[in-house]
Amino acid sequence: MSGHKEAPELVFRGRVGVWYQAVCVAIAVVAAILALQTTLPVFVPVLALVVGAVLLVPLVVRNRVELYGDRLEVFFGWSHVVVPYAHVRGVAPLAGGAGQFTGHLCTTEFGGLFIEAPEDGDVAVCVSDNDALASELRRRAGLSESVEGRED
Repeated sequence: MSGHKEAPELVFRGRVGVWYQAVCVAIAVVAAILALQTTLPVFVPVLALVVGAVLLVPLVVRNRVELYGDRLEVFFGWSHVVVPYAHVRGVAPLAGGAGQFTGHLCTTEFGGLFIEAPEDGDVAVCVSDNDALASELRRRAGLSESVEGRED
C-alpha cells in the first residue's frame, strides 16, 4: 500500500457561522468562570476546555470540500465523506426542508449547498464560494445548470 496521497484538484474552504462562533466563546467563558471558582477542583475547568476543544475546534480546522478527478471529499470535524461524481443527482441551495434531509450535515452555516447523492447519503455543506462549488459539481457530475437533476 502506497503512503502517497493524491492531491486535490480544487479545495473549497468551509465557512463557520456566527452562531457557532458564539457557542465556542460561550464554552470558553464557562470554563473561565469555572476556573475562578475556588471551591472546585482544578480538573473541572480543564475538563470543560478539553471537551469544548475536542467537540468544537475540529469543525473549524477540518471544514473543507476537496474535488478530485472522480469524486468529492468533505472533511468536517471528525467526519470524512466521499461521494463519487457518478452518484451526485443534484446540487441546490440548502433550504433545510423535509426534502433535504441529509445523512451528512457538514455545515455550521445556514446558507449552504445540498448535494443530493442517495447512494452515499446526501450532504449539506457551506464553503467560501458556494456558487463556484455548485457550478463545478454540476459540471463534473454532468448535471444541467437549469435543472437540478441529471441530464439524460
